[in-house]
Amino acid sequence: MSRKGGVFMRVHLPGNGGMTMIENTFIDQFMPATSGDYVKIYLYLLRCVQDGHTDVTISQVAEALHFTEADVKRAMGYWKRMQLLDFDADESASQSSAPSDASDGQTMSAAAAEPAVSAQTPAASSGSKIMEFRPAQMQKSPSKEEISSVIFVAETYLGRLLTTTEQRTLLYFMTDLGMDADLIDFLLEYCVSKNHTSFHYIQKVAQNWYQDGIRTVEQARREGSLFRSEYYEIFRALGIQGRAPAPAETEYMDRWLNQYAFTTDLIRLACERTILQIGKAQFSYTDSILKSWHENNVRTAEDVERLDQLHAQTARQVQSRQSSPRVSSAGRFVNFEPSDSNWDDLAMQVMQAQDADLMRKSQES
Repeated sequence: MSRKGGVFMRVHLPGNGGMTMIENTFIDQFMPATSGDYVKIYLYLLRCVQDGHTDVTISQVAEALHFTEADVKRAMGYWKRMQLLDFDADESASQSSAPSDASDGQTMSAAAAEPAVSAQTPAASSGSKIMEFRPAQMQKSPSKEEISSVIFVAETYLGRLLTTTEQRTLLYFMTDLGMDADLIDFLLEYCVSKNHTSFHYIQKVAQNWYQDGIRTVEQARREGSLFRSEYYEIFRALGIQGRAPAPAETEYMDRWLNQYAFTTDLIRLACERTILQIGKAQFSYTDSILKSWHENNVRTAEDVERLDQLHAQTARQVQSRQSSPRVSSAGRFVNFEPSDSNWDDLAMQVMQAQDADLMRKSQES
């Protein structure tokens, strides 16, 4: 069933008389926040499913919509991550598939389509894969009772009433991020326990969990344990032992790990420099190093080395300019900068002061 220049997908849903049915959930929740090109590709694939087409290649989709095959793969990977598409590799079909060059980009697996997707689809070992495509089950909209319950829990944790914007953010957690009431409860507990009650911070953590594939409280607990282990790794780099991080210290480390998105290796390097420079653990000094690296787009140890070389070169140039002797108009070398003062004005001020002093003395006598 393989055809040169494309990857087959076997679709299994009956046709419906030339109509393509799409759930309102997709239109209300997913379409507004998604690239129009990705929406086009999803709708086209859904049309193929419902119209009874059983042999569809990536190249055919690309040609029909005037996209590149890479565009189609990225879109399918995106919808896989959004859990609106699912792909199953047909292992038995790979034996009869025609060989394909790995460089032609024809192998269709979720991993090839979108590296960020933690899909279970195996990569093609030889030849093109025949894929099954089916729309995934979309999440149901939460009820008013569920929304009210989540808002009540959030207000209890934060000790205040939520604004309209904050209530909408909670609804965003439930609809767009697919978080259930238990996971939102744990999210609020997690953030408040770290003395972070800003909804901006809470939303950032929720989005990070979603991107990392965290969908349950148990997964979130493991993620929290991971961050705690990173805290102690940073502590060890600073030579701190025998105690837990203080809230101010966790705020620093959260900034390095979350806002700056530095690896623990890079943070450990900054900690080592702190000890070498001032001889003690000082979070503010380490933060100044990492802030500078963040502002200079440092991401690796090699970037740090290049930044060090640039600073050293700049320092040498400044020192050279300051120490270079200059020749005066009389031919003598001078090592001082001439003053920018206007000597005529200065002399006039001195004379006026002297005249005023003489007049004062004459009046006194």
